[in-house]
Amino acid sequence: MNNNNKKLVIHLVSDSTGETLRSVGAAAAAQFNEFQYEENVYSLIRSQKNLERVFGKIKTNPGIVLCTLIDDEIRKQLEFFCKENDLSYLPFMDNIISLIESETGVKAIKQPGTQHQLDEEYFRRIEALNYTIEHDDGQNIETIEAADIVLVGVSRTSKTPTCIYLANQGIKAANVPLVPGQGLQKEVEKLNKPLVVALITTPKNLVEIRTKRSIELGLDLKNDKYTKLEDVIKEIEAAKKTFISMGWPIIDTTRRSIEETSAAIMNIRMQK
Repeated sequence: MNNNNKKLVIHLVSDSTGETLRSVGAAAAAQFNEFQYEENVYSLIRSQKNLERVFGKIKTNPGIVLCTLIDDEIRKQLEFFCKENDLSYLPFMDNIISLIESETGVKAIKQPGTQHQLDEEYFRRIEALNYTIEHDDGQNIETIEAADIVLVGVSRTSKTPTCIYLANQGIKAANVPLVPGQGLQKEVEKLNKPLVVALITTPKNLVEIRTKRSIELGLDLKNDKYTKLEDVIKEIEAAKKTFISMGWPIIDTTRRSIEETSAAIMNIRMQK
């Protein structure tokens, strides 16, 4: 770590896709917002040749080294390299695997990438992702009853990215925009099976997001109700009344990340 320019350099070495390490590294780095986080991912490292390439990259840009390497020999070589070069090193999976082995009395199979095999769970996530893409922003409303979760909200309340995040967990998530003056579609009003959750945000936050988006698209903001604060306030108040009348749980996304919003939705789902 370079304290002079406040940069936190982390090298993530994996014999699989590196997704697990990326999540852990990003979550840990987020706790140190005074540093600029630099993530270096090396995936599918399963041979000496691949490892040598990693050594070269790390030497030119030293930092903390995290790894998920199942092969004992490759992992030991990485550990030795880190000791030789005075680098902080953490084999992320070792303690977890050892704990499970100790608790169960069963030895780990130590097969790289096992969690990404094409099993039933994998195909469930793919099916959910396809469904979510097909039912984004009110599309294919006639088959929305097949969803596990339906998100409803005014424009730019993070409905789509939240649905995509849920789909990656195997949840069929659809989203429907609430357009001022148009009311709810009858298909949404009659929903029975899916959990319907309303997303809301503060007028000020919504104006900022919409204004930025409109500028990116080169739209004229003059007399635009879409970005005018007093009109946005009315739009949100009307939306709240609709959500309350339908009895839907409401989540304010103003200070929530996509992950936090998704976790809140899953908590509501578990309580149903």
